[in-house]
Amino acid sequence: METAGIAVRNNLEHILYVIEQNAADADEIGQTSPESLQVLRESGLLGTFIPFSYGGLGKNVLEATRLIERLGSVDPSIAIIAFQHMSVISRILEWGTEEQKNKYLPLLASGEWLAASAWSEKGAGANKQNLGTIAQPLGNDKWKVSGEKTFTTGAGLADLYLVLVQTGENEADFLYGNSGQSFFLIETNTLGVSANSRLNLSGMRGSSTGFIEMNNCIVSPDALLGSVGQAPSIISHIRESGMSLGAVSVGISDRVLTLAKAHLIKRNLANNQIFHFKMSELSTLLEASRSLVERAASGNDELSGSLSYQSKVFASEVSEKICRDCQQIMGGGGYMRGQAIERLTRDARAVALMGPVNDLAKEITGREMMI
Repeated sequence: METAGIAVRNNLEHILYVIEQNAADADEIGQTSPESLQVLRESGLLGTFIPFSYGGLGKNVLEATRLIERLGSVDPSIAIIAFQHMSVISRILEWGTEEQKNKYLPLLASGEWLAASAWSEKGAGANKQNLGTIAQPLGNDKWKVSGEKTFTTGAGLADLYLVLVQTGENEADFLYGNSGQSFFLIETNTLGVSANSRLNLSGMRGSSTGFIEMNNCIVSPDALLGSVGQAPSIISHIRESGMSLGAVSVGISDRVLTLAKAHLIKRNLANNQIFHFKMSELSTLLEASRSLVERAASGNDELSGSLSYQSKVFASEVSEKICRDCQQIMGGGGYMRGQAIERLTRDARAVALMGPVNDLAKEITGREMMI
């Protein structure tokens, strides 16, 4: 058993090494590294918390969260791709039919297929209230889906998209999504689906984030995840799983602090009291954010839903502070293109802008406190 554990750790270290070696080039050209994606797909780690019965590793959300943190410490873009993949898996596990689970989970567990979420679109707002992507019922029980999604992580890489669409009128007040919305599992090879990953982002440049267009796509009834109009319930339960984007931020923070420490030692500044105080402050913030993210992922807390959003907000804000302060420690070198800390600082900002954006997450959790 101990030998097997060592083998798993060694395999993970090799995967992280390959991903780290390709991170700078992926950022420079603005494309996902094929080598990094391949080693991740082949690792089996994408099926971390998929049950054994569906070909996964059978671990829990906390283990998956720690994996996302490790990936975030070497390449946040790859971490975000993995996070989105696991988020779709979580939705299928919770809301999918047995047929959907049997069809998709083994493919997603093995890494043969990659999954991504397609929710955002122009004019929809951060709260996804005004969708232009429409699913119309056809007479033969099928649906016709048309519209364009933006800022889809893994666009052009994913084999399966979890797509948020409008299927009816908005009849209820929700902070995130509305009662006339539904989720569909749409495969990339569906006629009418096309992807464009050419968004020129400032950060997360290796995440293949771009557009997904669905032009009169015909999908069968079994593509519907949950029931018609059930999207708000699915969205509200997403955070109950404890999965938090804050894990990516924790990974960034950890890596940046390591870079700052190495810089201080190299410049013979490690015995300077000013830097002792600063590094102590920042490491405390890092551990606080890690603890909050892991508490949300533990599943042992009645506040897990709120903690998922709160940990994302706190960890992302801490990460930005750590990046700024460590750039200050490293001087002009920390602000030069080609330096890992400069890339990670751009990546850190992106997490705060991912759904739900931090301000919306604060509004949701704040309103719930008043109930």
